[in-house]
Parts: sequence; structure tokens; C-alpha cells
Amino acid sequence: MALMGTPMDTPRYLCSHLVRLVTDDREQWVNLEEIWAAGAVLGSEEEVEEGALVLILSDDQSFEAQVTAVKLDEPGWRLEVAFSPLTPWTAEKWLPEHAFDPAKLGLL
Repeated sequence: MALMGTPMDTPRYLCSHLVRLVTDDREQWVNLEEIWAAGAVLGSEEEVEEGALVLILSDDQSFEAQVTAVKLDEPGWRLEVAFSPLTPWTAEKWLPEHAFDPAKLGLL
């Protein structure tokens, strides 16, 4: 099952990793819940406007992205972002802590 419009054929990792999310007016800690080459799903305590340009920071990595979907998901917000073509993600480049590929378990 794809999350919030994620294509079914896109390899992705599920994870739980704190990252910094920077917008024009604030910086906050969010939970990286899912990541794939073109984007990610984040759990946030604060709503971020759909269409907002953001920067995701973790360890020595940074990803420029745009928020493509926002959903109220108690106790906070679920954000889907699309990475800039200039900062795509690969598992070889950076693998979040506690990341796993559910396809390897036959779950997807």
C-alpha cells in the first residue's frame, strides 16, 4: 500500500529518524518515517503549508524539498515531500537509523 500518493513501484524504506525541517519562518525537529529516491514522509507536531519549500537536515546530509501533501494525523501532521532533482536520496548516500526495506520481508 502506497502512502499519500507514493508510486507502488518506487523502492522505499520505512524508518524512524529525527531530522531538522527548515522552512522560511521556523526550524523544527520532525520524524522521518519513510524515504525513497524522490521524496519522504515526515511526522510533525506543527502544520507546514502544502507547497512550502523546505530543507531537511540530518547528520551531514541535506535535502531540498517541496511539501506536496499535508494530512492531520493525531497527534500531529503527516507531511509528504518531493526532493529537488538536485538533492535526490539514495541508500548508498545516507541510510537513516532504524531504516528497513519492507519489500525484503515480503510486506509490499
